[in-house]
Amino acid sequence: MKARTLGCCLAVYLAATAIGVAQTYTITDIGVLKNDNESSGFWINDSGQVVGCSDIETVEGYPCTGTVLGQHAFVWSKSGGMKDLGTLPGASISAASGINADGTIVGYSNVEGLLVTNFVAVQWTSSGSMTNLGTLSGGASSAAFEINSSGESCGDSFLSNNNVNATSWESDKIKDLGSLSGSIFTAALDINDDGDIVGESVLSYGPPFSSHAFYWNGSTMKDLGTLPGGITSVANAINSPGGIVGESDGTATGGLWHAVKWNTSHEIQDLGVLSGGTYSIAFGINDSGIVVGYANIFNNAVHAIVWKGSGGMKDLNSLIPADSGWVLINANAINNSGQITGYGTKDGHNHAFLLTPKN
Repeated sequence: MKARTLGCCLAVYLAATAIGVAQTYTITDIGVLKNDNESSGFWINDSGQVVGCSDIETVEGYPCTGTVLGQHAFVWSKSGGMKDLGTLPGASISAASGINADGTIVGYSNVEGLLVTNFVAVQWTSSGSMTNLGTLSGGASSAAFEINSSGESCGDSFLSNNNVNATSWESDKIKDLGSLSGSIFTAALDINDDGDIVGESVLSYGPPFSSHAFYWNGSTMKDLGTLPGGITSVANAINSPGGIVGESDGTATGGLWHAVKWNTSHEIQDLGVLSGGTYSIAFGINDSGIVVGYANIFNNAVHAIVWKGSGGMKDLNSLIPADSGWVLINANAINNSGQITGYGTKDGHNHAFLLTPKN
């Protein structure tokens, strides 16, 4: 009886330990590029390499807005630290938004002689060389957001009529993915290793603003719809099994965005909000179905969140050391090891962070 009780207690202890380990993280300050003040981590691959951007903003706001001269893309690794990826020749602004397993990176840069906000999609090799991915015919601007293990990337491009269509690139060749019917702005925001793509089609800038999330299967674009009664949805990420996350409004959300997840049958699920909060957004999902993003709390402050099917939504600030000095604001991406990147406030500035699950 004693041995059995001891065994049961040990099992309970191990289970509790496993749960605790899964819910706590160490935190690494990724820092900023030389002479900069602010940074944000946009994506992370399974090797723990983080990409994002660093800029000279000095106030606590959203870092890397794409409008600050001197904002540069970076890649960071534990062994090599932060590296400035630079811009196209003569340009002044860049950002890196996606990195694959091989270390190939995509993002955007502005172009010499044009408006500083006139961006074009770019790709960096793992050695740092940079390629202008161009635009659709007649378009003046484009951006690349993510890249899969095969080197296929996705993004958007302006058209000659100033509408925007979703795009993909393969072997540096651009492809027009089109848009949902009636859309005026469509962006492909993520791509998995099967070449499935998700994103958003803006139907009206309003008021009220209206958009629908989409799924592209390689040949056709499907409207993923919204929560019941909603008029807005966005699909921000898709994992290898085909789980999709983003945000949507609906009757039950009071017209505010809630983080949502579409399963492989494209049925939508409301992931809820933090206790005392009213809205949330999901930006990343790994192959285990763990979701990250942000949500507001009781005083309307925004906090980074993690969501798991077994435990629901948690404030990531409650899962890091209490004396860390950080306030985690946004979690942008999570890899298959459970590492998370985004940005948070520390010592009066926003810095990119890397969270690593303990044990």
